[in-house]
Amino acid sequence: MRQLLLSTALLSMAFVTCGTVAQAQPRWWGAWPPERVSGLVHRVHDDLNRGYHSGWRFNGHDRGRLDHAEGRLNEFAEKWHDQGRFDLHDLDHAIGDIQHVVDDNHMSGGERDALWHDLGDLRHMRDAYERHEIGRW
Repeated sequence: MRQLLLSTALLSMAFVTCGTVAQAQPRWWGAWPPERVSGLVHRVHDDLNRGYHSGWRFNGHDRGRLDHAEGRLNEFAEKWHDQGRFDLHDLDHAIGDIQHVVDDNHMSGGERDALWHDLGDLRHMRDAYERHEIGRW
């Protein structure tokens, strides 16, 4: 009887300990874990950087649009990385600025296509956030 009580007590303590550890971990749901958000942002940064080196001679407006898009994406990325905060306002501005780069900058088809694809992915990510598929719950 004593052994049964001891076993039951140890088993109960194990469940409590595991439950406490599980509660301490942030829970992420859906198809957009933090690594996927960060990976997309990193890929867009890389594609914007390729835009700088596409071989076209940029005028001041072209470079300014790239700089502005890069800055807006950095604002979103910093809040996401440092605070775990998905700032929809910053993301919307970054999407708009990247759209201006795609619409107005002189660059090769490959760089433009990559940014066009990135825009679709960023919009998809924004929609996933609005469906509560990104973030802590």
